[in-house]
Amino acid sequence: MDTLKEIEQVLQETLVIGTVGVIVFEGNLCPVTILSLTKEYIRVTKPNFSDRIFSGIQVALELCSKRGCLVLQTEVIEVSESNGEGIVLAIPGTFTNIFLRRFWRIPVNLPVEIKPHAHPRKIRGLIRNLSAGGMLVVVEEPLEVGGSVDIYFSLTIYEKSKEKQFHLMGSVTHISFTERDSLVSLKFIGMFPEDEMQINDFVLKILSDSCPKLNV
Repeated sequence: MDTLKEIEQVLQETLVIGTVGVIVFEGNLCPVTILSLTKEYIRVTKPNFSDRIFSGIQVALELCSKRGCLVLQTEVIEVSESNGEGIVLAIPGTFTNIFLRRFWRIPVNLPVEIKPHAHPRKIRGLIRNLSAGGMLVVVEEPLEVGGSVDIYFSLTIYEKSKEKQFHLMGSVTHISFTERDSLVSLKFIGMFPEDEMQINDFVLKILSDSCPKLNV
C-alpha cells in the first residue's frame, strides 16, 4: 500500500467521534477528544491551555492509529467560550500537512552532547522533542545537513528507576537558524533494538501519564 492510500485509510479509521488524541502547541501536550466532524472541520474538547489558543493559530493534532501516530498540522478556526463546545480545527486540504509517524514524539527539555564526525569536540545542546526515531535539538554551534554525529544523552528508565546513558549515531536531516542558535533535526541510524525500545517506552510512559485515555 502506498503512503497516500495508507493515510486516506488511517484518516477514515481515526477521524470519528470519540477518538482521543493530543494537541501539541508551544511544546505542550494536551489530551482532546473528537466531538463532531464535517468534511472541512473537526470539533474537539478544549485543551487545558486554551487561554493561549486563538483563531488562526497553528497547532498539531495527533491521533492514535494501528499504524502509528497520525499527525495533522492544522489551524484553529474557532475557540468557543463554552467548554462543552470545545474548539474547531480545520481538516488540512492537502496531504502535505498530514503524515504518519511510526513513533510518538514528546516535547522535553533535556541536555545532550553531539559529536560531529568531522568536528574535533562535542557540542552541548538541549533536546526539545524526542521519539525513538530521532530528536530536535537546540545548539549554539552550526552543523551541516547530511552530516553524521554521535549523540550522548540520558533518560530515566522507569521500570529500572535509574538513569541510562545513551550513545547513538545520527544524521542531521534539517536545520533552521535563529539569531542566537540553531534548531537541528537528528535521525537515529543503526540503533540497537533495545535502545529503540527503551526510548519508545520512555516516550509512551510520559504520554500515558499526561493523557491516560490515549490508547498508546
